[in-house]
Amino acid sequence: MQLTAAPIVRQPMHVVGAPGKTDFVRIYLASELNKSEYRTTLRHEQGHVWSAHNRRRPKEAIQELWVIACEMEIARTIYDQTDIDNINAPRSRLAGGYLPGSIKGLPDDVVLAEDIYEWLVTHPEQKPSMQCCGCGMGDGDSSDSEEIDGGAVSIAAREKLDSDERQKESQVAAEASYALLKNRTPSLTCAVDAALRVRIERERSYRRPSRRYDNVSLLPAGSISTPRPPLVEIFVDRSGSFTPQKTRMAEQRLKELLARYGSSIRSDVWFFGNGKLSDKDYGGGGDTPYQLIPAHLQSTKPKLAIIITDDDPVSDRIGQVDRSTSVICVPIGCDCTNLARVLRGTDVAQA
Repeated sequence: MQLTAAPIVRQPMHVVGAPGKTDFVRIYLASELNKSEYRTTLRHEQGHVWSAHNRRRPKEAIQELWVIACEMEIARTIYDQTDIDNINAPRSRLAGGYLPGSIKGLPDDVVLAEDIYEWLVTHPEQKPSMQCCGCGMGDGDSSDSEEIDGGAVSIAAREKLDSDERQKESQVAAEASYALLKNRTPSLTCAVDAALRVRIERERSYRRPSRRYDNVSLLPAGSISTPRPPLVEIFVDRSGSFTPQKTRMAEQRLKELLARYGSSIRSDVWFFGNGKLSDKDYGGGGDTPYQLIPAHLQSTKPKLAIIITDDDPVSDRIGQVDRSTSVICVPIGCDCTNLARVLRGTDVAQA
């Protein structure tokens, strides 16, 4: 089992800023690293975390020399020959990294970061110029601190920042999903099912007298729940704007509707066009008498009115529909209908 000192986050190298780095809470590795480079970089960053380089820095130490000392400690205590070969490999992304012999004159028995730092202080001319991993290795006052943007921030504070960031991202995603759902065009089946979700009605009946009164001479009607298929009226456009192709499409949607719901609804089919509304399919033609539909619905008050039509213009003064009736428009040859807007109905998706 591979031991990991901190969660590993893969990001592009231009985001990480180096092949790898750590803030001593997480380890960040460049997503471009190959298998060999990943192995060495991971061991390197784990070495920083295991060695607690962010807490071991001597007081008033020179930051640049301390970073070099930490890099050399890892090179001399963590790296094996495979890591050295990975750094020296042609076109390696780790080229320029510290190796056990990168500081000339440094005794072989000096391996701890504190000892390497003291040696560098007394031998400033031997300070190398190599590639560092970019980790923050500042001086922390406690065992749970880390260096972020030059300031010591506790792990608890960092976790709170991460939690707030995740919560913000989740809220943005939820708002985007809500906007998508709010603006989507419902399917015909979903719209009809939503309008007919209550299919059992209560009616007044003497078969179940009310028990609210003790006076036996008065027998008020009670209420009883009975399955009663809701009334659905389907209106099919037969005006002159309906081409033979549109007519075929309308007939297909009508057939699908009747087959889909069958005996679960009471349906009446009406055809309108050429100034009239009829329960017989008369072939159509002429203008589009939209004004006859709300007038008819005011008298019948069905649970649902389904109107199969196109985007013919319609006057805003054709009349309104009772609130107890839901209006669904099925667009034929268009994406939406003008009638749905005027009657405060819903256009459904073509699919």
